[in-house]
Formats: sequence, structure tokens, C-alpha cells
Amino acid sequence: MKPINLAAYFLCGSNRESFCDRFPSYFLRIFRSKECPPNEEYLLCGSACPFNCSNPRGPVLCTDDICGEGCYCKSGYLRNDNGTCVTMDQCVGKDEVCGPNEEFLSCGSVCPLTCKQPEPLVCGLACGMGCFCKAGYVRDTANDKCVTPDQCPTEQCLNQNEVYDLCNGNCEPSCDDPEPICTKICKGGCVCAPGLLRNSAGECVSVDKCGNYTDGALSQYMNVINKILHL
Repeated sequence: MKPINLAAYFLCGSNRESFCDRFPSYFLRIFRSKECPPNEEYLLCGSACPFNCSNPRGPVLCTDDICGEGCYCKSGYLRNDNGTCVTMDQCVGKDEVCGPNEEFLSCGSVCPLTCKQPEPLVCGLACGMGCFCKAGYVRDTANDKCVTPDQCPTEQCLNQNEVYDLCNGNCEPSCDDPEPICTKICKGGCVCAPGLLRNSAGECVSVDKCGNYTDGALSQYMNVINKILHL
């Protein structure tokens, strides 16, 4: 009888009311983890898409709801070509694994910054292991590269008097609501150029072409504009 199995027998076999009966998965994981190679642990439901030195981001095609039982690399370790779990700096060709302006993190944000989403989102405590853009960089999803925000491609707006805005695509001033209350969630899109408002026909026009602009919020907006112009 193997030492680990012998220990399990003396700890659990003689007392069926023991913790082993109440928490069988917990003890199974402890016992079998000691049979796993170094830097590995036994999981009853490990990822079907484990990370490795060649692909620290994990396989492109993966079904998240499928898992397997067995020995897996512990957090912070990757499996190399020899099947051994090693730290990232022990991976062959480490510098070639992550691209320019990237770094390997064992617990990076699952909501990374991108050109289309340059502001952080509330993602909870979840994290992922792999290559992430370094601080000050965002991911250009069009070519999967990390660039500075000013290097992000500028979208071309086809309509006259429109400009592309990285964050206020869904929240722009209009003739009906010249001072909208916007959320902190960024969404890029084409908006009216500064000083113009979108009318009911979807066109960007000057304030005096909004129609009756003497009442309500639009009147207040005009008063603010006039004060600015006469400073």
C-alpha cells in the first residue's frame, strides 16, 4: 500500500463519521495532490483549456463549461514542451511569448483596456492568467497589439459635422436634451462636432437651427453659451 493511501486509511478508514465522509472531495484533492508532480495540484474539475509556455493565453477555441479531473499546474505556473510545470521566466523563449508592450500576469484583469473601451470597467474580483498590455497601453483588437491610446485607429465619420468620440458615442447633446446625464461606461461612436446639436432628423446643426430654443433646457444651454462667448 502506498504511503499516501496508508495515510488516508488511518485518517479516514477507521471512522466513517470522520471529515472524510463529510468532505470527500476536499480530502481526495489533498491526498491525490501529493501524488502529482512538483508545482502541480489535483483538481476534480480543472480547465479543459490549460495554459502552457507556447500559448499563455490558452487555446483560442475552448468550451468553458467542460472540465477534467487530474493534475494541473498550480497558479503562476505553465506547462512547457517537456510536460513540466515551470514559472514564466523558465519558459523557453519567454520574450517571444508575450508581444511588444505586453507582460505576463498570473492574475490580470478579465476586462482589459482596449481602444474601444479605454476606461476601466467594474469586473469584480475575477482575474485571468496570460499576456496583458503594460500600464499606459491599451489593446487594439483590430490587430491584437498593445498601443498607446493616441495610437488607436481613428474611426472615420461619414456624415458632415460629425467627429469620432471614444467615450460618448451613446451620450451626446441634442436639441431635445442639450445637457444629457452620461454614465461612466465608455462607448465609441460618431457624435456632433463641438458647438453643434443633433436634431430630430439625426442631423448636426447649430443651436439656432434647433427650432424653438427659448424654452426649457435648451434655453438654459443657450444662456451658458452666451455667457462663455461674452467672457
